[in-house]
Amino acid sequence: MSGPAPETERERQLRAFANRLLSWPDPEGPATVELMPLGYPVELPTELVDYSDLRFLGSVVRRRAGELLSIQLLFEMAGDANDLLERYERSLLDLGWQNVNQPGLHRGGFSGGGMPKTSVLVNAKKKIRVYLQSSDAGDGSLLHVRYHPPTKNELPDDLSPEAPPGRSPLPSLKPPPSVRIKSSSSGGGGSGWSSDAIAETEVAPMELEAYFAKQLDGAGWGRVAGSADEFFAWSSWLVPDVPPAPELRGVLIVLADSPGRRSLSLRAEIAVKR
Repeated sequence: MSGPAPETERERQLRAFANRLLSWPDPEGPATVELMPLGYPVELPTELVDYSDLRFLGSVVRRRAGELLSIQLLFEMAGDANDLLERYERSLLDLGWQNVNQPGLHRGGFSGGGMPKTSVLVNAKKKIRVYLQSSDAGDGSLLHVRYHPPTKNELPDDLSPEAPPGRSPLPSLKPPPSVRIKSSSSGGGGSGWSSDAIAETEVAPMELEAYFAKQLDGAGWGRVAGSADEFFAWSSWLVPDVPPAPELRGVLIVLADSPGRRSLSLRAEIAVKR
């Protein structure tokens, strides 16, 4: 039975270079950085890395005076960055981890524009946490998981089951496989939330609107009205309740503003009582 091939001098030099590159000044004292391709230290909880459907690429381990500071894991998966983040997040929630409510979290809207998606989860009993960040990368997506070991102090996080003020009610909308999202942005809070994107495609607005409308319907949105032609398509929606937010109304707009370019807009606003 043969073991792993011995490390070459070139590989040793690259590892030493990467370790120095990943180090940074720390006012509390020097810290070491160790690259572990396809590996992770024994201190890491097994539920953070034991996933058969995700490809684990390796980890970066930081220590000070032999004490573990953090571990960063890297996974990849074919598919959308939102899917990867939600898949990993859901597996931890099933094991008793909890989301940290983050006011102003805007994960929904048009995906594929290159902006990372983030989440924070804690295991309150063990007093440990992970920071998640996923992003699209070529034909798939990457997930960075940053693990922090147990703390001596109580976690001052908002772990209430209700969505915090400012949590976006917009679902994630994926473009058709042939459509490239060149740029996207999302934001809001208080009285309204929005997501805007530019798509590079010749697909007709009415086809794009229908494609995104199926996803809104799957997320529980209820279509009220709409119309479409070769240059412009729109639809209005009833948005499902997101406690403690009041009744919301939504609108989806697709505009062919130039050849090969489509402007996409999704909005949800508090319904005005008359």
